[in-house]
Amino acid sequence: MIEIDPNEKILRIVRKHWFVFLGDIFILIFAVLLPMILLYALQFIPFKAFLNFSGSQLYAEAFFLFAWLLIVWMVGWTLWSNYYLDVLIITDKRVFTIEQLGFFKRVSSSFRIDRIQNTTIHQRGIIQTLLNFGTIRLETAGEGEDFVGTWIAKPYDLKIFLNELHDTAVERSQLVHMDTDVSKGPEAPAEPKQITG
Repeated sequence: MIEIDPNEKILRIVRKHWFVFLGDIFILIFAVLLPMILLYALQFIPFKAFLNFSGSQLYAEAFFLFAWLLIVWMVGWTLWSNYYLDVLIITDKRVFTIEQLGFFKRVSSSFRIDRIQNTTIHQRGIIQTLLNFGTIRLETAGEGEDFVGTWIAKPYDLKIFLNELHDTAVERSQLVHMDTDVSKGPEAPAEPKQITG
């Protein structure tokens, strides 16, 4: 999935806020209850007058109920894998983003922490403000696309954490450049050229 150097340490793994999956759970509960509501309503509707069905009504209802529950089960696993596998991994050197799109497709990218130029947080509405989740946008140096993470839990804490890592990475790179300049030593003064005429 991602390749981390042996001397690279994972500092934080960030997922979407639990409220996002809670909305999916309510949809799944409604989907599970829907056929039971329909089966109860069919007792009061004379559907035999509209349909010519020669088999057992119980077997037909059981078949459609189990087929529907199988579909709901597959949709539920898809929603869970999209929630759980959409992740932001922060190491001491890089930021990895993984976005799961269905069961067999994912998009993964990474960028160095010292390449972050701007971090922006968007929180919209009372629910995002009270439950402390929102959208984080990381603008990086270069021509690549900016990273946008939606429904991220505690985005302001993450912004502070990334800014501290960014400052540390920039200071470390400046120290490396200063060390390489010092190791070269002072340049020897050029000897004056003698002109003979």
